[in-house]
Amino acid sequence: MKKILALVGDFYHPADYLSEALQNTLGDKYSLSIKDNHQDIPWNELNSYDVFILAASGKMNPQESDEVWITAREEELIEKFVASGGKLLVLHCGLADYSTEGILRKVVKGHFIEHPVEHPEIMVKPVDNRLLLAEGIEEFKIVDELYFVDVDEEDTTIFLEAVSDGYDTAIAGWAHQYGEGKVYCLTPGHTGEVLKQEMMQKLILDGVEW
Repeated sequence: MKKILALVGDFYHPADYLSEALQNTLGDKYSLSIKDNHQDIPWNELNSYDVFILAASGKMNPQESDEVWITAREEELIEKFVASGGKLLVLHCGLADYSTEGILRKVVKGHFIEHPVEHPEIMVKPVDNRLLLAEGIEEFKIVDELYFVDVDEEDTTIFLEAVSDGYDTAIAGWAHQYGEGKVYCLTPGHTGEVLKQEMMQKLILDGVEW
């Protein structure tokens, strides 16, 4: 049975709904350990897990300061985990508020830029791709934060997009090999309702299994 470790929750994204969603989606199929505090992550034992899910933004309290919780050492441990064969699944807020110059950004090959104040209705669509990701994913509608991201498109594979009236089409999912491991990123996921969507759950499952 695959072992999954997840870090969830931040100032804007409560840990409870993220924990519930991951438990409901993955808990019956895998050995799942969910932490809502970075200090509880066994950073030196990441290689004992098959998948690390990052669903927590970098800033500790963005209304007060730009201080981030992650250290260069922890970024290096994530990089080592992936490069040696681990899988990193980055979900929604896990793309936000990390250094764009750090090693984690080099591993993920993308980061959050901004989102509209409103939560628009979004059509999430699969994109044809060489990795054959998002196979079996049907278009689905959500009301969610529409993330706009900066992605190194030449170094990764886009497999999902988000389309909403009044806004440009946005990248919603990308993935790539990194060393011996893999990285899989999804931008939707701001609410529990979104994460209960059948296709959203399938996308998360696909990321774990890819």
